[in-house]
Amino acid sequence: MIKRIIILLSLAVTVLAGCISNDIPAVSGKPASIVEMVAEGAEVTIDQTRHIVVFNLNESTDMRNVRIISVTFNTDGVTPDIPLEGPIDLSSPVKVTLHGEKDSFWTLKAEQNIEMYFSVTGQVGVSRIDAVNHRAITQVSGSVNRKTLSISSLKLGPEGLTSYSPSPDEIHDFSNGQEIDVTFHGRTETWSLFVEQTESLVELLSAEAWTRVAWLEASGIEGKSCGFRIREKGQEEWTDVPDVVMENGIFKAMADNLSPLTEYECTAYCEDETTAIASFTTEDEVQLPNAGFETFSNAESSKYYSFFDPESADPQLRSKWWGSGNKGSTTVGSTYSITIPETEDFAEGKASVKLMSQYVIIKFAAGNIFSGEYYKTIGTSGGIVRMGRPFTLRPRKLSFKIKYNCGKISEKTLGGYPDGDPVKVGDNDRGCVWVSLGTWDYHKYGGSADSPVEINTTDRGTFFNPEGPDVIAYGSFVTDRSIEEWTTVEIPLDYKTTTVKPTHIIVSAAASMLGDYFTGSAESVMWLDDFRLEY
Repeated sequence: MIKRIIILLSLAVTVLAGCISNDIPAVSGKPASIVEMVAEGAEVTIDQTRHIVVFNLNESTDMRNVRIISVTFNTDGVTPDIPLEGPIDLSSPVKVTLHGEKDSFWTLKAEQNIEMYFSVTGQVGVSRIDAVNHRAITQVSGSVNRKTLSISSLKLGPEGLTSYSPSPDEIHDFSNGQEIDVTFHGRTETWSLFVEQTESLVELLSAEAWTRVAWLEASGIEGKSCGFRIREKGQEEWTDVPDVVMENGIFKAMADNLSPLTEYECTAYCEDETTAIASFTTEDEVQLPNAGFETFSNAESSKYYSFFDPESADPQLRSKWWGSGNKGSTTVGSTYSITIPETEDFAEGKASVKLMSQYVIIKFAAGNIFSGEYYKTIGTSGGIVRMGRPFTLRPRKLSFKIKYNCGKISEKTLGGYPDGDPVKVGDNDRGCVWVSLGTWDYHKYGGSADSPVEINTTDRGTFFNPEGPDVIAYGSFVTDRSIEEWTTVEIPLDYKTTTVKPTHIIVSAAASMLGDYFTGSAESVMWLDDFRLEY
């Protein structure tokens, strides 16, 4: 999978019409642009619209000495006004002019997140790290002697590259604060460490409610008995929330087995002190439309079936939620439909969906289905799809039923593969189902408001990146073996955060996982039924 997203936009040449003096030549030609950059210890993102290159630096990379390995421009003959290969200081934004058919002005900048923490024995709550002013502040209860404390954890620079003077083990008296020298990459910063006293031993910080779970977070005293109690509003009896985890004065837990759309009360405690009662309401429980693929019609085209029906009695089935590659594959004829309803072999209800990979004239096409829409075909080179549908809930799993016939990749169906993938002729094909939740903005990803993530199969830089910055959760299932009987599969969703609500959901399945690269087997067939979100 590509490790960064590089969005390549076609830039139209603007013809300037107006009264231009004959002695001032009109500027024409394609604006010079940066297509790709590779840098050591960084992931590079290119914003073609704003002409900005962002280097997302690893923690260990020196911002003042970032080594650019290679740079690719959109046309031959582009020359930058400063060297763009080799070491460069990105401690502040760098301005670059690209000279080409038409000059353009770019900015290079770096972003770097270095994990920092400071804690002491008997700490209350979480520390505050002020990286700009080089200060770290934490708290202890009013009864603690600040002259006899010990630092339990300290990290104010890159892991494995940072030294401290004096040693944190030697610092105990925090009655008036302490100074410590922090050295990395040959530079030294002087930090001030403070320990304040507080009379409050416990504070409920957040109660983030999903549909059937709530994520609870509070501050308390490290090493003391801390936890949460919860009850449905209107009930008298409290229930202790299990599996509380404490780290650096913050304790967390997940309250499970809750009911949707129900109001609950919770409180946090540390020893004998308890917070005021807080309340929250759980979210709704919603399933995917047409999750059994039992509604379909020729409303979109007489050449292929689509999974909606404008005549349906159910309003949510009258418009298209699921898309497929049929619009592209049937350009040369209806016999090349790669996604069809299957009414004779299903796990429940009266139909399933059948995904059939095949060789279409000169290109391999993977049988597929996805939340979104097929946008357009690019000649015989590929197509553009737009993925995602509006969705704001946070399920924990996606389950479905599957059968799969796994074929072998042949010479004519080995079109390409991602960097590092060992696929070769004769290998088993791989079927894939994946799901992701995110906050994708179509202005950034090129799609539409309903289906924001645009994928161009002729441009690898647009392929979906599960590690992208706007991905909240992701999970996948991949098989390189046939599944002869209907089998239930569960995909757990791995969330990056429990506090951000998604705007869209993407569910995607393909009989050939590398279909975007025109690689797979024309023998591969996948049957899917009964998609279900588990909350």
